[in-house]
Amino acid sequence: MNVNLYNKILKSRFELCQDEVTQIDGERYVKTGFLVDKKSGRKVTIRNYIIRFVDEKNYSESFGYQWSTFRNLQHDSKNHKKISEKRVFLNSKWKKKELEGKIVLECGSGNGRFTEIFYSTGATVIAVDMSVAIDVNKENLGLHPNVLYIQDDITKLYYMKNKADYVFCYGVLQHTPHPRKTLHRLHQYAKSGGKLSVDVYEKMRRPSPFYGPKYFWRPITKKMDNDKLLSILKWYIPKYIGFDTRLRQSELGKCILGLIPIPCWNYFGGGLDYTDEQRIQHAIMDTFDALSPAYDYPCSEKEFKRWAIAEMFEEYTVFHGANGLVMNAVK
Repeated sequence: MNVNLYNKILKSRFELCQDEVTQIDGERYVKTGFLVDKKSGRKVTIRNYIIRFVDEKNYSESFGYQWSTFRNLQHDSKNHKKISEKRVFLNSKWKKKELEGKIVLECGSGNGRFTEIFYSTGATVIAVDMSVAIDVNKENLGLHPNVLYIQDDITKLYYMKNKADYVFCYGVLQHTPHPRKTLHRLHQYAKSGGKLSVDVYEKMRRPSPFYGPKYFWRPITKKMDNDKLLSILKWYIPKYIGFDTRLRQSELGKCILGLIPIPCWNYFGGGLDYTDEQRIQHAIMDTFDALSPAYDYPCSEKEFKRWAIAEMFEEYTVFHGANGLVMNAVK
């Protein structure tokens, strides 16, 4: 935990007790220690430079497993494709220059594919994840003076209320027990005039290879052992993806795949320019991502707009984005 960021973000609410401290380029980082809530007296552990409000055993375990297995497959700095950067700025409509010096609260940071994008803008990034993926994030990006790593439930960040200039939450909302309540919490973390960008899976009526096959199997797969599920995907996807690719080359073929109960997150086309091996690895990872989470609640566009109206944002837009529906709002 960076001590300067503690002083900037958390000192008003917590007392810091530090055991082991590391100094890098004049910055102090607490490796082990704890925080004490000044109001409740609650003691919060700091371990391996990460503030830990929750236990490692929780409903997000599959994501910890996923990102520990596929540690940096999606990182722009590793694949040199700028896929994550494009998704952030095309969907959020934020500008890089406007983030410099601002506080970005990233809710559900996973292995850090977006954390590294925000850090590169000069923003102060509060990266939060409930699973041990937060450890992978820290290992991928290392210790930085502008990044604070926190393991916590994104619906319970009481210490971030009215503190964030930007609240970012992609690929997460549908995987929480109550997405509507989660959005309400995210709204609370933004300052007055602060911006939010949140996405959610879209409910679909038409046959889609990214919808029907997933929900056919999820009642079974979400209860499966992670190792077993991953081994099944590693077995069939390399064998199946060629057939899947041939069908994806037409709209009729995509509809047929939406009716065939064989999940395969095959990113064919779309300008991604993956090699065959990269497509297979992404297909295995994202099919696991689709089948394993404890919760998966897609949302219709009409419903998502109702949520925005109920939050009484100063302004908002809802539109189709890279991962379903995107809501951009101003508090």
